[in-house]
Amino acid sequence: MPTLPILAIGGPTAVGKSAAALALANALDAAGVSSVVVSADSRQVFRGFDIGTDKISAEIRAVRPHACIDIAEASDSFTLYDWLDAARAAIANHAQASGGRGIAIVVGGTGLYQRGLLKGFLSGGARPSNPLIREQLELQFSNVGREPLDKELRERNPAAADAVATASARRLIRTLEIVRLGGDPLAEEENPWAAPTAYVQIDDVDFERHRATIAARVRAQFDAGLVEETAQLAARLPAETPALSGIGYREAQAYIDQTMDRERAIGTAATRTWAYARRQRTWYRGEDLAETIPTDGRSADEIAQILLPHALRIAVR
Repeated sequence: MPTLPILAIGGPTAVGKSAAALALANALDAAGVSSVVVSADSRQVFRGFDIGTDKISAEIRAVRPHACIDIAEASDSFTLYDWLDAARAAIANHAQASGGRGIAIVVGGTGLYQRGLLKGFLSGGARPSNPLIREQLELQFSNVGREPLDKELRERNPAAADAVATASARRLIRTLEIVRLGGDPLAEEENPWAAPTAYVQIDDVDFERHRATIAARVRAQFDAGLVEETAQLAARLPAETPALSGIGYREAQAYIDQTMDRERAIGTAATRTWAYARRQRTWYRGEDLAETIPTDGRSADEIAQILLPHALRIAVR
C-alpha cells in the first residue's frame, strides 16, 4: 500500500487545530507540496453531528476535502480500528494519486487515533492504551475487587480471560483496558508508520483565556442550532446511541426535555468541555511531541507558519 509522511497535529479542544491545519494545507499548496487532511476526531466520524462537534463546514470541505469525516452512522459500532482503516486508505489513495509525493496532515483531539496511526496498531489486534481508562479500572478494582473485572473480561474476550485467570491485578487491569479500547491483548502490537512522521501539539497555555474560549464556543453552538440538531438526531437514532450523550448533545436534550433551562445547559456543557480539555492535556503530556505551539493570540495563518517547517522537513517533493 503506498504511503506518505505524516504530520500529526494534536491538542485540547477549542485551540484552533482545524483552522491551523487548513491554513497549513494552503501554505503547502503555495510551496508546491500536495497534502491530504485527515480528521482525527472520534465524534466527527458520525454523520449529522455537525454543530456540536465543530465540524469543518461542507462548503470548506468541498474545496479542501477532509478524510474521516461523515463516514459512519452513530447507531453503528465504530472502533479505533475502523478509523485506522479509513485513515490508512485515505492516505494511500492520495499517495497513489500524487505519485507518492506530498504529506498527510492528521489533525484532531482524539490522541488514541493519532497514536494508533503513528505507532501502527494492527487492525484486529494491537494493544492500545489509555491512562484514563486504566485509572478507572484501578479505582473499580480498589472499590469492588477482582470478580467484576474478571466477569467483564470473560464476557468480552474469553480467551484473554483464560490467559490472565491467575495473573496479577495489574495484568488483569491492563488486559481489560486493551479490550475496552477495541484491541486484542493476545495479538502482535505494533507496526510503526513506514514513512517519516512528526507530532506536534497546539495549546492555549493561558487556561483562563482557554476556558473563556470554550464557554463562548458552547454558547455559539447553541445559538447556531445545536438544540434543533439534537432533536433531529434523537428522532432518527436509538435513544441508547452513545454519541447522543456526548458533550453538548446531552445538555441540549436536557433543555428539550425541560430538565435544564438554556443557561444551565450551556454552562454544564462548557464545564464538561473544559474537563475534557484537561483530560486531553494529560494525554498529550505522555506523547512524544516535536513541539508544543502556544496559541498566544496567533491567527491560524501564523500558527501554520510555525507548522510549515515541520511539514517541509518530512514531505516528499
